[in-house]
Order: sequence, then C-alpha cells, then structure tokens
Amino acid sequence: MRLRAIITIDIDAADFVDAADHQRRIESLLGAMRDSYADAALEFRERRQVRRGMSPGSPPGGKLSSTGKLNSYVD
Repeated sequence: MRLRAIITIDIDAADFVDAADHQRRIESLLGAMRDSYADAALEFRERRQVRRGMSPGSPPGGKLSSTGKLNSYVD
C-alpha cells in the first residue's frame, strides 16, 4: 500500500526576506522529518491573494450575465 501525507502551511510574509526566513525554518523541520521519511519533499511556492469581494474565476468586470449568454453576437 502506498500513502501520501500532505501538510499545508499558509504563511503571510511581509517581503521576500521574510519569505526566505520562513522557507529556511520549514526546510530545517523537513530535515528532521527526513530522518524517519527519507523521501520527504518540500514544495514552497507563492500564492496570489484573491481580491476581497470577488470570487475566484469571476470575470475582470466582476459581473456575469444572468441569462447565461457569454458573448454578444451581431447578425
């Protein structure tokens, strides 16, 4: 049987220096985990924040047509 454990940590960093400090701290914790789990891996990436008042995937104008019509067509 093969299992995968995922640990998610969302971090708010003030700048790249602060982000690098968090990354170093997490990498040191990962080093301790590798004593027991040699194949442990770390993926560290930037996430974009969603603007307040808008849901993910909403159009730039912020308004969807209530009829379901996607495009305006001219005959």
